[in-house]
Amino acid sequence: MQAEKKTLQSLLWALKPLSNLRGSIPLPFAIVFLMIALDEGHGVNAYARAMGIHRSAMSRYLRDIGARARNGGPGLGLVTVKPHRSEQRRHEVLLTPKGRSIIKQIVRHMRSPQTKQPGSPTHPAASKSAT
Repeated sequence: MQAEKKTLQSLLWALKPLSNLRGSIPLPFAIVFLMIALDEGHGVNAYARAMGIHRSAMSRYLRDIGARARNGGPGLGLVTVKPHRSEQRRHEVLLTPKGRSIIKQIVRHMRSPQTKQPGSPTHPAASKSAT
């Protein structure tokens, strides 16, 4: 059980940069963002198939994590959808510089030996003060 807790703490700490974007973001946004980071340059349909969702849902997620949200407000600015370089009818989804920065933070947090952060409920200082 201790190993599982350590893994979960690592995951929570690694995802912290996503929660710092604009409060909390929906889990599907995080999953889509990470999928794109793993394999950039595909179209909306390819990512929708990979997640097992309808193309329209993927388009909504991409708008929200892109520059402009579907409600017309600002998006998260993590990805951009551009016409494909050689096939103008196709589009490709790419990380923005901000998206690349967030990925670097996530990876840095995952590699960090410190998974328990001061102030968090799982930090030793927090558990001592609770007793």
